[in-house]
Order: sequence, then structure tokens, then C-alpha cells
Amino acid sequence: MIHRLHLWAAGIVIAAALASPAHAAWRLASTDAPVGVVRGANVTSAAAGDTLRDGDLLESRDGVAHLQDEHGTLVALGPRTRAMLVANAHVALLSGWLKVAAAACAAAPCSQVRVDTEPGALDVGSSAAAIIAAPAGTQTVNVFSETGTQTFAASPPAPIPTGRFLSIGSLGHVQISARPTDTFVTSMPVAFRDALQPLAVIKPAHTAPPSHVATYDDIAPWLDSRLPARKSFPARFRSRLTDRAFRHDVQAHLNTLPDWRALLYPPERPGVRKVRYP
Repeated sequence: MIHRLHLWAAGIVIAAALASPAHAAWRLASTDAPVGVVRGANVTSAAAGDTLRDGDLLESRDGVAHLQDEHGTLVALGPRTRAMLVANAHVALLSGWLKVAAAACAAAPCSQVRVDTEPGALDVGSSAAAIIAAPAGTQTVNVFSETGTQTFAASPPAPIPTGRFLSIGSLGHVQISARPTDTFVTSMPVAFRDALQPLAVIKPAHTAPPSHVATYDDIAPWLDSRLPARKSFPARFRSRLTDRAFRHDVQAHLNTLPDWRALLYPPERPGVRKVRYP
């Protein structure tokens, strides 16, 4: 009986360890400058070698940051890029430049590498690489298929073969061209001209970076985005409503944040009568 209890307890410990965020698949392999991170409801930063987690909101500052996961997915963030790590090899690009290379799928099942953007999702093919630009404030996206075939999840789906260029307008209009535009090529980070390669991850520093609770300005671009991840933000940042300034800012932007209204003004529960005092 005691032996069984020991096995049961060990099983719980192992399961908890596997589910722990500390066992995240993503690593920041290299970066020219610290990357801003919103983890949970706190703002911190990450340096080369640090572990990243699903749900992290990333903001690169100067230079290029290289990420990689345990399955061989490689991602590079250009300067001034906002991206979010989502479970199952998914990344959400809010604005800026992103280059992604998917590993070869040796045996099924394999996780489909997907990049969510405001106009729609891009599925990256096995052993394929793509460069994606989402200029801030435009809700437009441009995609260059560097190698392999990518698929933009339109209706019907739009395949993008090697060397082709896809442009998605703010109204969802999709146009595929034989080559990227001159503006795309001249604006692209120089480091994106080279193929992504796996990097040896250095040992992270042991000193904890400074952090603070997220202000409205820290996360405002994410809250009013059209990304699928937006639906998770009210629950994630609900605790911040206890801060008067944060609550005031959300109230002031309810026209673009309708999913927050129920948190600010909860509906009355059936059968519960308000008590009025003279």
C-alpha cells in the first residue's frame, strides 16, 4: 500500500513538472538587445539564453532576436516587432517583421507551424521558410515565401509557392505576385536575407530582470487588436482592473474593447434583488 502511494505521489509530481511553464519549449537563442516580455500580467525582459513561455507577449527593440523551440522551429523578430507565443508552435504577429522556418516533419503527427495575423492565419509548410511584414497601424500583411509552400487561410485557401509574394489588404483582399515589391525588399531587416540556422543556446544569466505590473499603455496595442488571442486578454488582465488608472483607461476605450464591458458592468444575477436603503 505504501509502495502504491509512493508511485501515485511520484506520478503527480512528474505530471505537475511536465505541465509547469518552466518546461516551455521556446528559448531566446540570441538577441541584439533585451526583449520586452509581458508574462501573465507583469512586464519584464528577456536576454539571450532565457526560457520563454506560451502566452508571452514579446516586443523587440533594436536589432534582431532569434527564437527556437525544442522541435526545431526557428523564428526571428525584426526591430520594433510585437509578437506572442501561442501553444503548439503557433506565433501571433501584431506588428513588425517576422521570419519563420519550420522543421521537417519526420513522422506524423507533427505540429503545424502557424502565424496568426490580424487579416488571417498563415500555415508554414514542413521544411519551409517565410518572411512576414505587418506594418504597425495598417492591419495589412505581406508574406514572401522563401522556401517551400505556405498557405494563407482564406476562403478558399491561398497557397504561396517558393518565391511568390502575397499581400493582404485591411479589407482582407488577397493578391499574389511573382516577386516581392521593392518597398518590401528595401524595408526588410538585412539579417532576414540569410537563411535561419539553429543556434547553440547560451547559459542564461541568473540575475532576475526588473519587472512591474502591466499598465494600460504596455498592452493597449494587443487589447484592441483583431488577433484570435485577444479573446483571452480580459480574463488574463482582469486583476489589473483593481488599479484605478487601468480601469479608467479601459472604460475610456470601451468602444474598441466591448469584451471588457461585462467585467466593468456585470449583468444582474436572476433572482437577486437590489436592496434600497432610505
